[in-house]
Amino acid sequence: MQGRTTLRPACKALTIFTNSCKAAHSGGARQLKLCCGLTEFPSAIYQLADSLESLDLSGNQLSTLPEDFTRLKKLRILFASNNAFTELPPVLGRMPQLEMVGFKACQITEVPAQSLPPRLRWLILTDNQIRQLPEALGQRPRLQKLMLACNQLRTLPASLAQCQRLELLRIASNQFEALPEPVLDLPQLAWLALAGNPMTQKSEQLALAEHGEKAYFYQDLQLHELHELHELLGEGASGHVYRAAHTASGQPLALKRFKAGQTSDGTPQSELAAGLAAGQHPQLLTPLAAVRGLPQAQLAMALPLLPASMLALAGPPSLASCTRDVYADGLCLQPGAASRMLQGIGAAVQHLHGRGLLHGDVYAHNILWNPATGDAVLSDLGAAALLHDLPAKQKAQLQQMELRALRYLEAEVQARMA
Repeated sequence: MQGRTTLRPACKALTIFTNSCKAAHSGGARQLKLCCGLTEFPSAIYQLADSLESLDLSGNQLSTLPEDFTRLKKLRILFASNNAFTELPPVLGRMPQLEMVGFKACQITEVPAQSLPPRLRWLILTDNQIRQLPEALGQRPRLQKLMLACNQLRTLPASLAQCQRLELLRIASNQFEALPEPVLDLPQLAWLALAGNPMTQKSEQLALAEHGEKAYFYQDLQLHELHELHELLGEGASGHVYRAAHTASGQPLALKRFKAGQTSDGTPQSELAAGLAAGQHPQLLTPLAAVRGLPQAQLAMALPLLPASMLALAGPPSLASCTRDVYADGLCLQPGAASRMLQGIGAAVQHLHGRGLLHGDVYAHNILWNPATGDAVLSDLGAAALLHDLPAKQKAQLQQMELRALRYLEAEVQARMA
């Protein structure tokens, strides 16, 4: 194979990949994931140009894509997170079928107008160093999901208001001193994360200070062991949840240990602040206290331990569904239990709004419930925000926007009632 002599493989995995490209081509490979320290784009991938639809190059050392990347004419999905890009590659704007672009945790400072594919539906630029986005973003009418948390943005393009299909927006942990004007002009927006900006940080700091004296200490907790490992109850974008107990009182609880300082929804500090400010409600899973004393000053919080009968109502959105949850095939909900669950979740949302909070992620995959009884709790405040310092009119508008998410949820549940 000619490409083999010019690739300079970075690892055995790439050599194996190179040697197997002809076989993959003959089989019409549609998906490819390659993570092995690449410093340049391997031209052998072009042997899959007639079939490749999804390419994952995350976790390499790439800083550019070649001009002839357009040879991948069927490519719809591109992940290139955790690489060394400093700009979103302009060649992407010439990809006719590309609709999902993920460049999380690179070193991107520039997003050229010509880098935006015409069919763009889902754009992930979380955890970069972006200060400005092009007005051309508003010229992508199919845009449905836009993830910009943990950058240096102070404004959004006014043209974003033209994205009439945009349903999910993440702008947490940027430099917004006020709510960007286009946000309230988006007719389908239902899921918004905006915490960790100057416009919310004062309230967050007050919440953390006010509840700081209630903190638990890690040394006072006993993690439950299962097969010689700490029992993992669940894992999300921001952290791992373990079964634990307070040593002195014997109180069972769940311990959430945050993975890193930044997530797709914002920061652990913002999540903890929102959870502590939310208070207690029977249909809301909020922290009992922050947990201090972890190694390397890792952030954690203690949560009530839910019964094993509580199950997730649905799975998170898929690449195909984009912003909508994935329910089990053939799911048939009993009307009585489903209606009780919806009433409880609605009450939890109203409680949050009454406390001046936005949940930001009212989704079925964040609802834990007992299908037999309809008992339910709304969990995961990773996208939640304190709205106390925003103008009263904006606060009311944002809460009305979140009710749109609740209506989407109600429609999905009602469509699956027996």
